[in-house]
Amino acid sequence: MNYVDNQNGAVRPQSLSSSGLVQLLDDLGEIRALVTECIESPLVCNETLISQQVRDVSLPLCQLSLARVVEVLNSSAPYVDSQGIGVSSQRLKAYIEVLDDVTCYIESIRDGFECDDDFLENIEDKIYSATAFPELHTLPNLENCPPDVIKDFLVNVQASLREIRVVLVKWQSAPQEKSLAMDFLRHLHALKGGVLIYGVEGLINNIQQLESYVAAFLKGEIATCEVLFELFERYLSRLYVIVELLAKQQREHLSSSTGEGGDTQIASSSHCSDLWKDGAVQRDSITSDQHIVRQPFSQKLPRLHFLVERASMMLGKQVHLSVRGEMLEGSVEVFSRLTAPLELLLWNAIDHGIEPPTLRKAASKSEKGEIVLAFELNEQDSAMVITVEDDGAGIDDEAVRQKALESGCVTGAEAVGVSPAELIFYPGLSTSASVSQISGRGMGLDVVKTEVSRLGGTVTVTSVRGRGTCFKLVIPV
Repeated sequence: MNYVDNQNGAVRPQSLSSSGLVQLLDDLGEIRALVTECIESPLVCNETLISQQVRDVSLPLCQLSLARVVEVLNSSAPYVDSQGIGVSSQRLKAYIEVLDDVTCYIESIRDGFECDDDFLENIEDKIYSATAFPELHTLPNLENCPPDVIKDFLVNVQASLREIRVVLVKWQSAPQEKSLAMDFLRHLHALKGGVLIYGVEGLINNIQQLESYVAAFLKGEIATCEVLFELFERYLSRLYVIVELLAKQQREHLSSSTGEGGDTQIASSSHCSDLWKDGAVQRDSITSDQHIVRQPFSQKLPRLHFLVERASMMLGKQVHLSVRGEMLEGSVEVFSRLTAPLELLLWNAIDHGIEPPTLRKAASKSEKGEIVLAFELNEQDSAMVITVEDDGAGIDDEAVRQKALESGCVTGAEAVGVSPAELIFYPGLSTSASVSQISGRGMGLDVVKTEVSRLGGTVTVTSVRGRGTCFKLVIPV
C-alpha cells in the first residue's frame, strides 16, 4: 500500500470513495447499536453478529490505516465470559468510546478535512488504555504446565509460526487461489489444536480471528487484497510476540529456580527474530543436531498426557489415556510432524467420541472413557503403525451424511457413494452445532490426513456405533 509517512512517523490514510465512507459509517453505527444492546442486556448479546459486522468493516478500516483498531475491535468484542456472565458495562462503554472516536475520525475525512494525526494518536491512546481494555495488557501465561511440556510446546509453536508465515507468503503471491487459503487455514487449525489446553488466551483468540477471516474468504464473504494480507501479518506478528514473551518468562523462571542461565532449547528472542525474518521452515534449525537424532516417542508423552488431562477437564469428561509401544524409536523430525495430528485425534476422541459420564453410565459403560494410543513397527512393510482408539459413542453415520449435505461438502448423489468414514475427513465438515474455541471449523481430521499424507502415510478409520472408533496411521520409515 502506498502510505505517506509524515515527519512524526504517523501514517496518513488512503482515501475511500464517498459511497465507501458512507457505508463504513453505517456499518460502524450498526456495531455501536449492537454493543449498546449488550449494555442493556449483556447475557443476550448477539456475539456472532458483532463479529460478522467487524469483519465487514475490517478492509475499509485497514485502507484508512486503522488496522490496529480492527485488532482491538476483534480481540475486545463484548463476549460473555466462560461462565455465561456478561462483560462489565465499563468495558462495553469503553468499546463504544473507541467506535465513536473512529466514527468521528472518518466523518472528518468524509467532510473533506485534512488528516489529523493528533486525532489518530488519540484513538491509539484510548486503545492502549488499561482502564478501557485491561485484557490487552495481561501478560501471557502457561497455567500449571510442567517445564518439560512447556519446552516442547514453545519449540513446536515457534516452528509452526514460521511455517504459517511461509504459507501466507505463497498465498499472497496468488491471492485468489483457494487451495493456498485452505492450506493456511489447516496450519492455523493445527496450531490452535496444540495451544488450546495451555491457557494462553492471547494465542487462542488471535488464531481464531485469523481463522474467521480465512473462512470468510473461502465462503466468498470477503475478497483478498493487500490490506487483508497486511492484517494477517499483524496478527501473525502478535502471535510471535506472545510466544517470545512466553519463552522469555520460561527462561527467567528456569534461571531463578536453578541459578543457571535457563534452557538453551528454548530459543532466545534474538534468535527467534532472525528465523522469523528469513522465513525459514526448518524445524531442525531450533536444535542443531535434531535432523540426525532418533528418539523413542515416550519423550512426547508428557505433552499428550497433559492434553488429555486438561481437555477432559475443559469438556467435563473423565478420560484415561493408555499408551503401548511408546519406546518405539523414530526420527525427531517425523515425531515433531506427528505431534499435531495426534493432538487433534485426541481432541477429536475426547470432544466427539467419549460420552459425558452420565451418558456412559446410562449405556452401562464405565463413567471414565478410555483412549488407547499404540505404536508398532511393521518390518515387512517398513512402516510405523500408530492407532488411536476410544471406547466412545462411535460415528453416527446418518448425522455425518446429513451434515455433509447441509455444509455443501457433497451433493445428494455423492453422499450415497461416499462412506461416513471418508466424509469425516472432508474439510469444512463438522458435527458441532456451532464454532467454538474447541471445535466447529471441520478442519481437524482434514489436517490429520493432510499432514500424514505429507509424510507419505495414510489414515483409515473404523467405528462401531456405541462401542468406539479407531484411527490407524501408517507412516513409512
